[in-house]
Amino acid sequence: SRKERRKLKNNPPPAAPPPPPPAPTTPFERLTNHRFTMPALKLVIWVTALLFFAHHEFGSVFFVASIPLFVWQSMEEYKRGPRELSAYSVFNENMEQLDGTFTSEQWERELRYGPGAVRKQE
Repeated sequence: SRKERRKLKNNPPPAAPPPPPPAPTTPFERLTNHRFTMPALKLVIWVTALLFFAHHEFGSVFFVASIPLFVWQSMEEYKRGPRELSAYSVFNENMEQLDGTFTSEQWERELRYGPGAVRKQE
């Protein structure tokens, strides 16, 4: 009937909900599916290795050798967004600096003309 067609035309049926994510199938996928599982597993492995090396009197060597690995791992996990600026201007497009960055040019102007002479360069 006309009323039903008009009703369907004005109120289309709701869209189907998105399908759920696929369920993990392997034990490794189930283990790594949680946000804190992998860091906790890495910590357990690291502490176990530290205890092993400490038992064999190489604990301090293992600890010092693992510091660069922690630094590398922490740098690898964080990725900047496409318009996010780095604190180091040499890594930014067109050497763009963050607001409030103290530059050598600013320091030189302050030494020559006093602190009141310094304004933001645009």
